[in-house]
Amino acid sequence: MATRCPPSATPKEPAHDTAHRAGPGVDAGSAAACHAVLVEFLAAIDHGHASTALDLFTEDASFTARGQELRGREPISRFLAEREAETDRQTIHLIANETAPTNDTREAVTLDAVLVLLVRSGDGQYVTDRVLDTTQQFMPTHTGWRITSRHTAPFHPPVA
Repeated sequence: MATRCPPSATPKEPAHDTAHRAGPGVDAGSAAACHAVLVEFLAAIDHGHASTALDLFTEDASFTARGQELRGREPISRFLAEREAETDRQTIHLIANETAPTNDTREAVTLDAVLVLLVRSGDGQYVTDRVLDTTQQFMPTHTGWRITSRHTAPFHPPVA
């Protein structure tokens, strides 16, 4: 049975936990900055202007979307434009259980999180569409932190 949330409980931006659990070697300020990039990315999708999020990715970024592995800005740009064109698909992304595990490279920051995707149904209610296990890796650039990889998988395996 689908879980329903009342419209009054739906935020304008992705809900997120501002308390980052940074592991050894991860600067809390860097983890917070990367979290802000992730929120900006998800907010762009949820507000219907997904294509504006392209600048949040590095040139050589990899991105898993709808079971496809995208590499580089051109395929990511196409995906974001296609997502933006889906004007009848209204979503809210909720970030939960976000952690920044140990950073061995001292350059990249990795954020692991559970992502709950709510989709607005025809009656205006938001229904849980899926729950995903996500890993995002960020690299510092001259324009700030950028997503270098973003991969998702179902939080639980499909029920047989």
